[in-house]
Amino acid sequence: MRRIPLPTTAITLALALTACGSDKPAHPSPTTAEPEAASYCAQLVGPGKTVGFKAEQDGTVLRGVEFGTSGTGVVLAHQDQGSVCEWLPFARKLADKGYHVLAFDFGGEGDSDKHPGGPSIVGDAVSAANWLRTRGATNLVLMGASKGGTASLAATTKLDPKPKAVVTLSSPVSFASADALSAASGAAFPVLYIAGEYDSPFNDDAKQLYDATPPAVGPRLLVVPGAPEHGTALFAGSAADTVTKAIDDFLAKNAPPASK
Repeated sequence: MRRIPLPTTAITLALALTACGSDKPAHPSPTTAEPEAASYCAQLVGPGKTVGFKAEQDGTVLRGVEFGTSGTGVVLAHQDQGSVCEWLPFARKLADKGYHVLAFDFGGEGDSDKHPGGPSIVGDAVSAANWLRTRGATNLVLMGASKGGTASLAATTKLDPKPKAVVTLSSPVSFASADALSAASGAAFPVLYIAGEYDSPFNDDAKQLYDATPPAVGPRLLVVPGAPEHGTALFAGSAADTVTKAIDDFLAKNAPPASK
């Protein structure tokens, strides 16, 4: 297992978030959590709503921030030792474009409770995706940075229906028990793989994942020239415009915003 350090930009953001459980449960199911609250980067939440929901595998309370109400949802998964903070600026941009967005904390990170049996990143990604579906997102995109992308891609093997698309940034082929490479080989949906040219070994991982994905589903690979940034730091560095445009174009083609 590779343990990925959180970029300096994300550490700075992680000094402040508010995340709490929703006081408007989606429906009476095991995935609904009682409201609780904590505070990390409240200034980044803006029009978002702090929410809580239960991990399907063991009932652990996971927390995050929800934006929008569109029928096309985007689940944002953070990198190792990170939190929703690193995704919130981009989450707001997605919501402004008409997407229904959930950025969530993995169990034991950010504001989410710890799993009693240890981390379960694939199960958390599945739970987040299914919870957003209960909120009206009939079409889903899973997007993750570093281990969050690995978990997102691996989670597709356990989702039914499958997502419309997946986006990974600087994601390893595997992380703990999450096997993105096997998931990529069976992908029935387009995937956009992004990594910085000088972010080794994750640049090579992106190429491996791309090569493993069936050509018929239309995978894309973006290795950003000259970029050393990792994960969500790609949104803050010299690669920001290139990465943002690539994601915008990919989503517009494969999972455009839709009303409920």
